[in-house]
Amino acid sequence: EAIVEIAKYLEDKKFGRRTVQYKLRDWLISRQRYWGTPIPIIYCEKCGIIPAGIPVLLPEDVKFTGEGNPLARHEKFVNVRCSKCNGKAKRETDTMDSFFDSSWYFLRYCDNKNDKKIFDSKKVGYWAPLDYYIGGAEHAVMHLLYCRFFTKALRDLDLLKIDEPVINLFNQGMINKGGEKMSKSRGNIVDPMSIVDKYGADTLRTYLLFLSSPDKDKEWDDEAIDGVYRFLRKIYSFKDRVKVKSSIKDKLLESKLNRTVKEVTSDIEEFRFNLAISKLMQLTNFIFSNKENISLKIFENSLEKILIMLSCFAPHIAEELWNGKGYVCLAEWPGADEIKIDENLEKEEQQIEKLAEDINHVVKLIKKDVKKCFIYVLPKEEKTYKENLETIFRKTNLEVKVFSVSDKDKYDPEKKSGKAKVGKPAIYLE
Repeated sequence: EAIVEIAKYLEDKKFGRRTVQYKLRDWLISRQRYWGTPIPIIYCEKCGIIPAGIPVLLPEDVKFTGEGNPLARHEKFVNVRCSKCNGKAKRETDTMDSFFDSSWYFLRYCDNKNDKKIFDSKKVGYWAPLDYYIGGAEHAVMHLLYCRFFTKALRDLDLLKIDEPVINLFNQGMINKGGEKMSKSRGNIVDPMSIVDKYGADTLRTYLLFLSSPDKDKEWDDEAIDGVYRFLRKIYSFKDRVKVKSSIKDKLLESKLNRTVKEVTSDIEEFRFNLAISKLMQLTNFIFSNKENISLKIFENSLEKILIMLSCFAPHIAEELWNGKGYVCLAEWPGADEIKIDENLEKEEQQIEKLAEDINHVVKLIKKDVKKCFIYVLPKEEKTYKENLETIFRKTNLEVKVFSVSDKDKYDPEKKSGKAKVGKPAIYLE
């Protein structure tokens, strides 16, 4: 911020103007190790330094001792004949840094079977430029700067028609624990395999995506992973299907399902994975709490769509529970039928949730042994609340009765019904 303000001040005073300078940084092109691209150079006793024929293939029978470069000890690789004088020569044993590879091989992937040329520019033009580059901010110099260099160099050689390698950049955040970054170089701090052994790979994967927005740093929480584990176990319990008593929640489930499909689709496209998982959790909790009031047909349709969406986060469980054709990961993505999204129905459900919260809050405040709950509602709302008596009972564990304020025979010893308002019933506890 200070640099920007200082530059603005200098411009205002006519002392100078801001410019942006681009330059390639010093690049460590060679390292003494096996992994990397071989440098195609030969050192001849007579001819000096000469280029080697390509491709130069790394030997597959090297011995790794942990000391020095294993290529330097591989006699067949090192000792060669000079391509000019056929005299004794030695091959370069340094290899190029992996950043060299990653700066151009994304283009080769588009046509990796081509044995005539580096790639077909038409095939690359079909796939490139890439939609997204996803990586840590620490790769901004090496990967990104040099893949732009390669792209523009290959463009100038008329091997490419594109001008930029990538359209969008997404930098993911780091996971911390106790102030330390969890990374491969630091030993991860938390052993991933211990989590997989205890909870399964799906739980670990879903938890990492659920922690927070993927572009933010996040703190590892040993206890929070239990919540994700319970969520996946809840979905896994659906393999036994549901025992239906009634289908009074079908329309509400269809509304919630289509809203979830719409919002999860958008969240995934915008990299809001944590929000997508949260919405799948909410839908799953609703089905689990109302499974006896949902028809089998609506339940199975909902489960099918949930599994397709869940497969992005927990692929193993999704595949195991999948009853459709082929693999769930190849299934057609569900579409949202917005006509079935019923705002009023979902608003009514929110009112029921709020009422249960209010009842529990009052019970907690009065600190007395409460057994019964009497609810007074406006006449137009009586049907809604009576249809949800089971939900209110489940959430409060109280014997519940609902009365219209206009009911002459209502039980109302303290005249509480006069306090009822639209969307806000009056409550009397005994």
